[in-house]
Amino acid sequence: MDLFRISSFGFRIFALRPFSWFHRCARESPKAGPTDKPSKRWHERTSVTLCVAAALVTLGFGFIHVITGVTSPYELPFDIVPKSRFGYRETWVRAQRIQVLPYVVATRKYPRGVEALQRAGYLPSGPEFEARVMAEQRESTQRWQAEFEAALGRSERPWQDQMQAQGPTSPPDPQDARACNLRGVALARQGEYQAALAEFTRAIRRDPTCVDAFCNRALVYAALGNLGPAASDLAKVVEIRPTCVEAYVRQARLHAAIHEHDKAIADLTKAIEIDPQCAEAYFQRSLVHYARGTYEEALDDVRQVQSLRLPVPSGLLEALRAASEPHQVETLRSTSR
Repeated sequence: MDLFRISSFGFRIFALRPFSWFHRCARESPKAGPTDKPSKRWHERTSVTLCVAAALVTLGFGFIHVITGVTSPYELPFDIVPKSRFGYRETWVRAQRIQVLPYVVATRKYPRGVEALQRAGYLPSGPEFEARVMAEQRESTQRWQAEFEAALGRSERPWQDQMQAQGPTSPPDPQDARACNLRGVALARQGEYQAALAEFTRAIRRDPTCVDAFCNRALVYAALGNLGPAASDLAKVVEIRPTCVEAYVRQARLHAAIHEHDKAIADLTKAIEIDPQCAEAYFQRSLVHYARGTYEEALDDVRQVQSLRLPVPSGLLEALRAASEPHQVETLRSTSR
């Protein structure tokens, strides 16, 4: 009896074990059906993340300048400076390219880059520094001008000696325009500039086409620092004598002195149209192009000067070499030898 119970209990265990194993396998096995989705590949899983990261990086460049060609305080070959305002202009700042440029040209061509370099301490700044740079540029231009005039065989003359004085017709009339002009020249050479201006103005009233009076009054105005009225008088001269090359060149120098570069280039271009062999007009135009940062045009005018068998000041060539492609200026230097 006991044996039968034991054997029957064992039979029940044996009989239920296959069915329990079947149910366990069925419960653990994945269900197959139309709702199954294939697993995503790695690039599908990361595409959204990469797009978001790229968008954040692009947005971040709108807030920073990346300065190359320097050594940062952390000994890195670049530096990062926050922008003063959001934008993507001049995000990458080439320090070496900007540092070799004349300061005035660099501020016009790369204003944000210069600002970033100054804030990071890679360029000096301040009104005193800018005033000193402007003074140095004027001194360089005056030195190049003097060297070129010496090459032309001209001796530097005081402006009083450049005044034009043609005597009056006989019998002399004290109120004649030429007589007024002569008195103005004498007063200017004595240092009586206001009285000289009054005489030149009186001469112009007597004869509105008196070119000598306009030229002389322009010289006095320029000596007193009134460049605007001086340019206006020279404009009147070219209006009366539209083929006067010297008047165009003088007017261009005044326009360049007050930073009206477009007008200066127009004056010099007109002078060259009248006289294609005017080396001074080519040289003055090269200086204007250099001041405004158009170096290719400056190089073209320098070539024209050299084609007329005249030397170009070495300082100007060095400045152009620093501001443009080196091989172009090296060609010019070899030509000038």
